[in-house]
Amino acid sequence: MQSILETMPQLAAYQTALLVLAALCLIVLLQSFLGAPLAFIKNEQVPGAPLQGDHALFSFRVLRTYANSVESLPAFGFPVLLAVLVGVDAEMVNLLAVIHLVFRLAFWAVYYAGIGKPAGGPRTLCYVGGLLSNVVLIVMVILQLA
Repeated sequence: MQSILETMPQLAAYQTALLVLAALCLIVLLQSFLGAPLAFIKNEQVPGAPLQGDHALFSFRVLRTYANSVESLPAFGFPVLLAVLVGVDAEMVNLLAVIHLVFRLAFWAVYYAGIGKPAGGPRTLCYVGGLLSNVVLIVMVILQLA
């Protein structure tokens, strides 16, 4: 069976963005898998219960990072897929996808490490950078459709 990229060669130009989307999906699944041993091993958190503590606890940061990833993935994935479907410039889609991935990786690293203040520090800057890449992408989709 042929892939859709082989059947519709014009989609092959978006391969980088689709790879980024697949990588982000894999990372979220890994975060889910690692959440239990990283967050519950010291009995600081109770599965299914509201989070205990604050950003000072590694277990708190692990679960908050995972939750943020789950919330952010559709906000990135749908605009990427829409951009591909409506034919937004592939180079821009790929560039914005890579920018988003870089900001997400930095966000996770900063959050896991507990670097900076809970709000307004490097973690916030990383989050906003990823968010802005999504905003630009969805505006490009809207302009393409207009």
